[in-house]
Amino acid sequence: MAILRGCFGPISGKVGDRVYATLKGITHVRSLPRKTTKPATEKQQIWRAKFELATGFLQPLTRLLNSSYKLINPKKSGTGLVLRQILDEAIIGDYPDLEIDYAKVRLIHGRLPVPPKTCIQAEKPDRLSFTWSFQPHWYTGSSDELILLVYCISLKEFRCYEKTGMQRSDESGSIRLPEEFAGKECFVWLAYRSVLQNAWSDSVYLGKVITNEPAS
Repeated sequence: MAILRGCFGPISGKVGDRVYATLKGITHVRSLPRKTTKPATEKQQIWRAKFELATGFLQPLTRLLNSSYKLINPKKSGTGLVLRQILDEAIIGDYPDLEIDYAKVRLIHGRLPVPPKTCIQAEKPDRLSFTWSFQPHWYTGSSDELILLVYCISLKEFRCYEKTGMQRSDESGSIRLPEEFAGKECFVWLAYRSVLQNAWSDSVYLGKVITNEPAS
């Protein structure tokens, strides 16, 4: 990059095939990037396919992920960190048949304890029930609220349940699913958020569940 100094004052923006920017009184200039006519290599195609798969999966969770991560490190993007984890650890298969190994995905991150044991069951076409154990300790808030994330793979849709009304000490509860999830394969994650919403637990992958078909 070239550096311009002179009596003409700061220059910024695009002029012809050059881009100008002024930083600390010094004007820098660089050439516009050129569009390549070369076809993407196989490695580039694989990377793009992985990136599109991971970003499409995470897009509905952007606000939630950033909210939980910023309480630990406000300088980092929660979505960016989870995206990197998925790209590095959770994409399997051979291109172009790539898929996400949902059991390896770590979504929400925090410092609150996670429940030691959790069970999930599809009771009705529109309802999932949960049971978990609660072992009170000085560092465990009984009023921490249960947060549930449900992903329907065939619809490629997430449902985020942030206000379930279920607390740690309840040890059981249920949520109602949208009608379009009935009879479909879903993947479920659980986390806790403090009553003041200033702390989270790590999310826990509960597994895969196939919801019941609606009655005919």
